[in-house]
Amino acid sequence: MNLFSKKLIIKYMDFLENKDAEDMVQKIPNNFPKYFYSIPKTMFNPVKKKFIPYARTIKTCSGFINLYKRSLLLTSPFDMYVEFNNNNEIIDQKIGQNIPDYFINLCLHIHPGQQFLDYVPNNKKYKFILKITLPFLMDGNVSIKISKSDYHFNNFDVLPGIISNKYKEKMHIFIPIEKERNELYIKKGDPLCLMTPLCETKIKLKFKKLKENEKNYLTFSSLKNFILKNLI
Repeated sequence: MNLFSKKLIIKYMDFLENKDAEDMVQKIPNNFPKYFYSIPKTMFNPVKKKFIPYARTIKTCSGFINLYKRSLLLTSPFDMYVEFNNNNEIIDQKIGQNIPDYFINLCLHIHPGQQFLDYVPNNKKYKFILKITLPFLMDGNVSIKISKSDYHFNNFDVLPGIISNKYKEKMHIFIPIEKERNELYIKKGDPLCLMTPLCETKIKLKFKKLKENEKNYLTFSSLKNFILKNLI
């Protein structure tokens, strides 16, 4: 492989099969919202009863198309259900079937307000942030931007961030939970977020089984290892 080529390896936990991992990370054309293919390139005029060549739709929007050409769509690897009470507690949760106990204990947690949300001024919308740990980590030499896949119009938000190519811990996503919400149900294959590589070169995508304890950090904080350089 060329020394300067970019690669991204999805290292998935042993209770997943290779196909499960590949289905979890969708690349073009499978990452587009399903409704995209039903959209014509031009708008139909019901009076003239024909498509108007200058009245274009989002099917010809380069911003929309480029977002998905340059991004991977992360989908849920299993069914997830979590129920909350008004005391900011999880009162019921379930992921898939026959998932190992050690991972069930990792998967769904309330992100402590003292870590972030308690400091947001005038927060009247959210009661807490749900932290979801997913059964894989990313390895390679390209940093990844995490963002909500807005065009899938999910019924939940995902907080954005950039994952350094040096970060080798299991993948997490963070979903802010509205104060009036009491449950979250995500099915296997439902879109979670976009993973956009921060580079201009083609990427080689691979999938491998994760060796347990492949990467350990021995100090309380390893933040300095993952901070990227300023661009401006």
